[in-house]
Amino acid sequence: MRTETVVHGTERPAPSGRTARARRLTRTGRRVGAVSLVMALSCVSAACSVIPVGGRSAVVDDVRKGNPLGDPYARVIAVPPEAGWTPEQVVAGFRAAMASVDDRDRGIARRYLTDDFARKWDPQSGVTVYKQGEVQPPPEQGDGTARVVLKGTLTAIIDQDGRYRPTGGPLNEPFSLVKGPSGWRINAAPDGLLLSEADVERAYLKANLYFLDSAWKGLVVDQVRVPIDPTANFAKTIVQRLLKGPSSLLKGAVNTAFKPGTQLLGVDTQDDRVVINLSKPVDSDLIGPMSAQIAGTLAELTRGGWDFEVRVKGEPYYSDSLLPIDAQEHIDFDTWMTPGDVHPYFLADGALRTLGRDNVGQPVPGQAGENDGARTRPAISDQWQVAALSAGEREIAVTQMTPGGQWRPWIAGTSLTPPSWDRYHTLWTVDRLDDHTSKVLRHDGRKQYDVSAPDLETVRVEALRIARDGVHVAAVVRSGTEEEVKIGTVTGQGAATKITNLHPVVNVEPNQTVKDIAWKDGTTLYVLTGKSELLEASVVAEPKQLPSNPQIQSITALNGSLLAGAKDDDGNWQLLSWNRNSAQWEAVVKNENGSTSFTKDGPSYPAYPLG
Repeated sequence: MRTETVVHGTERPAPSGRTARARRLTRTGRRVGAVSLVMALSCVSAACSVIPVGGRSAVVDDVRKGNPLGDPYARVIAVPPEAGWTPEQVVAGFRAAMASVDDRDRGIARRYLTDDFARKWDPQSGVTVYKQGEVQPPPEQGDGTARVVLKGTLTAIIDQDGRYRPTGGPLNEPFSLVKGPSGWRINAAPDGLLLSEADVERAYLKANLYFLDSAWKGLVVDQVRVPIDPTANFAKTIVQRLLKGPSSLLKGAVNTAFKPGTQLLGVDTQDDRVVINLSKPVDSDLIGPMSAQIAGTLAELTRGGWDFEVRVKGEPYYSDSLLPIDAQEHIDFDTWMTPGDVHPYFLADGALRTLGRDNVGQPVPGQAGENDGARTRPAISDQWQVAALSAGEREIAVTQMTPGGQWRPWIAGTSLTPPSWDRYHTLWTVDRLDDHTSKVLRHDGRKQYDVSAPDLETVRVEALRIARDGVHVAAVVRSGTEEEVKIGTVTGQGAATKITNLHPVVNVEPNQTVKDIAWKDGTTLYVLTGKSELLEASVVAEPKQLPSNPQIQSITALNGSLLAGAKDDDGNWQLLSWNRNSAQWEAVVKNENGSTSFTKDGPSYPAYPLG
């Protein structure tokens, strides 16, 4: 009789710290049955070893000796199947073997498969990440065939290029087995790897790869997962991934200084420097950009205390001198990576003001700083320009924040979204022609362009924001009664500019709205819902809820600073700042007389440059 088994794996919250991981190792060693899963602390440099001790395992651990590139990692050692195992145990062993980074070609995992299926199974086709439940014992087996079903909850997909995409829904993956002379073997299963969240944390590195924007002047972060390679140190693994180019989310949107076919020959440490040995040099005018890519990509691994050096085929980069790279090179190359003292702006008494010392708001020079209730939703460029939306949403005007600066109309339309600047001094908006037709527009100061955005043209776009890296873009989209927030990328230049790769990151309840969105940095977006929920969203993680305030109407952010325009029960506006130390929203902004009282309208619609 054909039988079916439902498998719910087990998973506990992972203890923290090296001692906790060692305890987990010992507990796992005690749980020895037909399938054993050995967890150990291992070092890339092989300083940590697993020693079997009477069915258990112990850890021999060496210190790092100051090397920042060889942190320990949790190691899963797979074991081959045995003849007496049940179908459930075979599937459990196969799952453990899939999680072993030491078996890179998954040779042991293939031993759980029939010869025919082992030739078809492709572990390189991607990773399905899931949460586990409980394991139920299988029923008795009958005619030499069995069906085991792995049930759980989907949490993410990792593409072949390392892109991590959160997802949801039930996991319901069947495994078909047949019994042969060597015992039960799997003859049909899902392609790719099936890994629990804990497996992924153990077997993959979270890496921020740094690439160059379309102008070759700024940096763009590509967040990926990189499989741990036990034969290489972490830095080598990540630089090798950098040389392969961006993930699918950023293909066509970014550049790299490295020549095609450049190979990494090695990464080691010498004299408090991380030495990177390449097979090819970069073009002479791209040495600075290359240095920024390397420093940014390795910043987290080296913890900021190590400088870098690049060599070519083991020789100094220049014939007569070295090529040192400062650990802060990426910050010097692109100041928006960690901007310094950048003041926010806001509207008050019908004028645009900047928030200066002692939280006093001062009117900006020019017409923008004069009382004018006809404009709202200001957006600030990094070149002392401000754009604002007319009260009727039919026009966006721009002026210089300089003495004598005058408002000049740039874009006109039927119903325009609030303006957004990119780092190239180009203004963006969306014209909503009706509830299901939108047109993305951009103006570079000389000419207006239509932007190709197929995923936005048949819906109503409520808001559009370009990130400070000039590549990532966020849009609030309404279709029928539902709104969602999507993040995508900008590709091309001039008339060839497009918005592509849009993926939802936040879905709100039916008949609910999104009040505002604001980029924290190049990868993280704040979302303010109509219910005054404040969420932190990105393309690589589920949205995280932050403390909010029901009075908040609009938001702006710049790295660690988060400001909000709020309206009290009497309709009075005020500017709130999130104090991370006290974990509270606090009122800020005084007028030039040092008072928090404003004669007309209080502070509203705060805006950081390029926010």
